[in-house]
Amino acid sequence: MNAPQTIDKQLIAHDFRVAMHGKLEPEKIEEATAALVASEKAYAANGSVASLIFYLKFQVNITDGKTFDGDAGGASSPGGGALFGHVYTDDLDRLYRDTVSFEFQATPVYLSILYFDSHSKLLGHFQSGAVSIVTGIGGGKGKWQ
Repeated sequence: MNAPQTIDKQLIAHDFRVAMHGKLEPEKIEEATAALVASEKAYAANGSVASLIFYLKFQVNITDGKTFDGDAGGASSPGGGALFGHVYTDDLDRLYRDTVSFEFQATPVYLSILYFDSHSKLLGHFQSGAVSIVTGIGGGKGKWQ
């Protein structure tokens, strides 16, 4: 069994700032990174990623909770893999109810999925050690079921 790897939230926040520069309003970027770094309530989760270079499919399953299914676009390497980590959110019900979009970052070190509502407000995020061969960045739409 693979144990979740703890990933530095500051690293994820930095990478998000860099990726969203010029794509999202600066105040939304700062709001999201502040919430990301401050989040403490964690829910064990696992999932999967499948990448066809410009199209990706994500699934994240919160243990004893709901499942997120998302479709994304972006530039990434082809491949797939299993994900093991935690979903961080201060309001699980709101995360389930209000998630409409997400941003992902897949590096050789970690894979992160940030969940947003219709106003680009960060609702929570999934962090996983990099156990897949997928690297890239992008975003898309999805929901919890």
